[in-house]
Amino acid sequence: MPEDSRSSYEALARRAERMNQDISDVRNRIGELEATGHGAGGLVRATVSGEGRLIGLEIDPSLIDPEDPQTLSETVIAAVDDAIRTVAERRAEQMSHMTGGLADIIDQLHQAHTSGGRVVPKTSARRSDGRPSRLPAPPDWPDGKTR
Repeated sequence: MPEDSRSSYEALARRAERMNQDISDVRNRIGELEATGHGAGGLVRATVSGEGRLIGLEIDPSLIDPEDPQTLSETVIAAVDDAIRTVAERRAEQMSHMTGGLADIIDQLHQAHTSGGRVVPKTSARRSDGRPSRLPAPPDWPDGKTR
């Protein structure tokens, strides 16, 4: 492998390692996220964690009508949906910082491939004793060709 290709791949490997650490950091921040959604003008407040679990629910007693449980149910659902939507937006913000770096790495790998570089798999299709792997063959693609 030419020296410039090797250093290019080493730089990509270091960058991927940094991204792996960034992913871990983002996962931790996402785990700490919370969002509160509201229903019935704030009479119902639902809090959702970064993992999407309902962790809090407050209902104003004035909203509880034994003759109309459907309205309470719909209001709770609206508050939970609002909280889930908000936490999903915050998760997406956290993840967007990483995806730009991932796109750069993919672009660099593509450039290395098209400029004569070669990607070598880390694992062999054969076992160390020379026998073929028992892993299934790749599926046929929609155009009918096996790649």
